[in-house]
Amino acid sequence: MINYTSKTQFLFRIEKGVLDINDPAVNESFSPEEIRVPFRNIVYIGDSDTDIPCMKLVTTYGGHSIGVYDAQTEDKAKVYKMMRDGRIRYFAPADYTENSELDRLVKSIIDRTAANESLEALHYQCKCSCVIKKHTRD
Repeated sequence: MINYTSKTQFLFRIEKGVLDINDPAVNESFSPEEIRVPFRNIVYIGDSDTDIPCMKLVTTYGGHSIGVYDAQTEDKAKVYKMMRDGRIRYFAPADYTENSELDRLVKSIIDRTAANESLEALHYQCKCSCVIKKHTRD
C-alpha cells in the first residue's frame, strides 16, 4: 500500500539515488554535489490529498509541483486551494496527451531545468577551482 509517507520517502530516495527500499543510505547526509536528482529538478504531478505532502515538499525545496484537475468537469476548487496554500506552483487539466496544456507546461519546466543545471554546473566548477587554488597557495 502506498500512502503519503511512502511517497515522500521515495522522493528522498530519488533525490539521493538510493532506490533499494532496504538500503539505509537514504538517511545519510549528502553534499549538494553528491545529490543525484536535486529537488529543484523534480516535477511532481498529483491530484489527491495523498499527494499534498509531496507537492509541498517539492515546492518548498525549489521543485515544480503541478496539481491536475478533471478536464471534463473543470472543477478547480482543489487546485485553487493547493495554490493558495503554497502546495503547488502550477495547475492544469489532467490531459496527458501530446501538446496538451500539461504537456507544454512540463516541457517548459524541462527547458528551464536544463538551463538552470548548466548554470549550476558552472557554479560548482568555479567553486571547485577556487578551493583547489586556495589549497595550492597554502
